[in-house]
Amino acid sequence: MTTLDMLLLYAGGTAVTYLARRAFLRLPDNFFSPRLKNGLTFIPIGIFAGLIFPSIFVQGGTLVWQPLFLIASAVCVGTMMLFRNVFVSFGASLALVVLVSLFT
Repeated sequence: MTTLDMLLLYAGGTAVTYLARRAFLRLPDNFFSPRLKNGLTFIPIGIFAGLIFPSIFVQGGTLVWQPLFLIASAVCVGTMMLFRNVFVSFGASLALVVLVSLFT
């Protein structure tokens, strides 16, 4: 694939993505039902879980049990519920992993 082909592919993908997202912004507020709007709010959580869960439960293509990461995840969720701050919750769970890794 040549450089021109790659640039055209990137430009085309960018245009399609932009137009698809822009189309949803132009829809009237009453276009979606309240139930569908509520369901769409869970998409970012699902994407985040799909990115995070494999790093917790899969290593080398096999399912593994990693208690440190599970505990750090619980700490992250707990501090998020308590403080409602992404940086505090991620920082607390990361600090836990780093401290335990340093002393083991």
